[in-house]
This record gives sequence, C-alpha cells and structure tokens, in this order.
Amino acid sequence: MSLVPARFRDAETDHPAVARWCTAVLAGDTARLLLLGPHWSGKSHTAYAALRRLLTHGYAAADIAVHQAMELRGTYEPSMIENAARVTVIDGVTLAVGLVREATAPREADSVDVQAMMALEAGALADAVDRLSRLPRRSWILVASSVERLVETIGEETTARLLANTEQTELPPRPRPSLSW
Repeated sequence: MSLVPARFRDAETDHPAVARWCTAVLAGDTARLLLLGPHWSGKSHTAYAALRRLLTHGYAAADIAVHQAMELRGTYEPSMIENAARVTVIDGVTLAVGLVREATAPREADSVDVQAMMALEAGALADAVDRLSRLPRRSWILVASSVERLVETIGEETTARLLANTEQTELPPRPRPSLSW
C-alpha cells in the first residue's frame, strides 16, 4: 500500500459516493468522483480511504497513479496522463488558487520570470485534468475545494465537462484539531 502515505495508512470512510466509486472500479467499470469541500473537510483522507479500499480488495497498485497537483504542475508531461494507470487520483487540484485567494496579507509581486513559470505550471495542471477528463475507460478522483476554484484552476469548459460526467460530493467542514502546547 505504498500509494497511501503513512498519515492516511488507516484511512477509512463510509461515504456513499466512495462506496459507489469503489464498487464500480472493482467491478471493472469506469467511475469518476469529484471530492469538493473546504480546507480540513477530509477530502484527501476520503480519497486515500478509497484507494486503500481498492488495494485491500486486491486491486493492483500498478493500476493506480496518484499525483499531488502542486508536484504535477512542475513535472507534467502529457504522457503521464495518457499512458497512466486505469485509476488516477489528483489531490489538491485547486490548492494554488486557494492559497492565493485565502491569503490574509498582501504579497509582494513575483518577478516576471516567476510569474511566467507559474503560468506554465498552471497550464500544465489544467491540461492534465482536461486530458484525464477526456480519456475513456479511466476512473479517477479529483480533490478540489469548490466549483468556483475549479473554474479558476482548469477553466470553464473543462469544469463543465467534469460536472456533466462526474459524480460530485461536497464534504462538510470538520473542526480543526486543537493544538496544545
């Protein structure tokens, strides 16, 4: 189960959308799930719980690809999606936009070179999600904060295609763990 990071090693969920997704994938069908929700709603936990369930039921790890959106943005090649496993998870699709929108203090403007690099990386992520959404017989889970942020991240056309062809579920916020020092 090396696909599941240590912090999610024991992830479990009884969410009905995940149960439907797992049942379809294990039966050899195509299933697509868009997990939405605010920070600390358990989206990543839920996605890894789904993968853990697949692996526990004998699904081959070689048939699963997991990408963190922030890492994918910098290493993306179209073949990573086109030639990928039958199941793909992209976690944190809207994270970069969320960080900018939720900033609590003004930021100093990035240099032109940094802005250009960030634009290329944003385009790479948008292309990856767009390609994934068009591939037949591919199952996937995308983890994002909201439809609005998804539009900002991947564009209106791709978002509309996702919403038309994907089961969506919105997770409610959870209380943040208290930090005791």
